[in-house]
Amino acid sequence: MTDASLFTLAGLPVTAYALGLALSLAFSSALAARGLRKKGYAPRVVETFLLMAIPLGLLLSRLAYVLIRLNFFLDWGEGLALRFWQGGYSFWGALAGFLLSVYLAARVNGVNAAKLADALAPYGLLMLALGRWCEGLAGQGFGQLAPEGLAFFPLAVVNEYEEWRFAIFLLEGAAALVFMLMVVRRRGAPGERLRLAVILVCAGQILFESLRADEVLSWGFVKASQLLGAAGLMMVMADGLFIRRRNAWRAPAHLALAAYFLIIFVIVGLEFAIDKTTININLIYLTMAACCLGLAALALRASTDRIHPATKEGTP
Repeated sequence: MTDASLFTLAGLPVTAYALGLALSLAFSSALAARGLRKKGYAPRVVETFLLMAIPLGLLLSRLAYVLIRLNFFLDWGEGLALRFWQGGYSFWGALAGFLLSVYLAARVNGVNAAKLADALAPYGLLMLALGRWCEGLAGQGFGQLAPEGLAFFPLAVVNEYEEWRFAIFLLEGAAALVFMLMVVRRRGAPGERLRLAVILVCAGQILFESLRADEVLSWGFVKASQLLGAAGLMMVMADGLFIRRRNAWRAPAHLALAAYFLIIFVIVGLEFAIDKTTININLIYLTMAACCLGLAALALRASTDRIHPATKEGTP
C-alpha cells in the first residue's frame, strides 16, 4: 500500500487515496441526492447542500489538520499549509463542514434543519466508512503487529514493509456502517438520528484512535481525536442537560457529569496502562471498549428527548 502518485491532473499528483476518496464522495453524494428526493426534498435542497458540503468539508478538514499540527506548519513555512495536494486532513474538520452545510442549506431553502440533518446523517456515515477504507491506500490506519495466528485478511493487512498489522482502518469503516444501520433504524423527534450518529462516532473514535499504531494527530502524549471525541460527547450531553433541558436522564444533572468524568478518568488510566504496565493488552482494550460503550449510553441518555413522538418521515 502506497501513497505514490498514479497520474497527474492539471499538473497536480493524484494518489490512490485521493482517487478513492473522490469516487467515495461521488457515490455517497449520488445516494444522498436520491434519498433526499425520495423523502420529498426539492432538488435545490440537495444541490445547495452538496455545493456547500464539498468545499467546506475540504477546507475545514484541512484547517483542523493545520491547527492541530500548527507548530509543524509554522516551523516549515513556505506555504505548506496551502498545499492541499500534499495531504493532511482531519475527520473533525469534515464533520464541522457537514454540520455547517446542513444548517446553511436548511436556512437558504427554508426547511427544517433538524429533519434535514436526520435525512443526511446515514449518508455522512457511509462516506465516513468509505473514507476510512481508503486510508489503507495511503498506508494509514494500521495497528500493532499481528501474531502469526491472526495474520490474515480482513483482520490484518500487509503493509509496505511486508509486515502483517491489524487493519484498524477496516475496523473503523465496518463500525461506521454498523452506526449507519443503527441511525437508519432510529426513531424519535427531529434531530435524534444526527445526535445518535455524533455520539457513536465520538465514542468510537476514542477506542479506534488508541488501537492505531501509526501516525496519529496529537498534542504531546494526548491524542487529538480522543480529546475531540470526548469533547464532542460533552457538548451533546450539555445540550441535553442544560440547554434543551429535555432528556431521559432522571437523576440530577451533576451525577451525569460525574459519571462522564469518572469514565474518562478510567480511559486515561487505561491509556497509560498500555505502555506502563504488564496488564494483558486484550483486557485493557476490552475494558476501554466497555468504557466507550458506557460513554455513548450516558451521552444518549442525557441528550435524548424524554418523549419520542411518532413522526412521519418524508416531510421536510
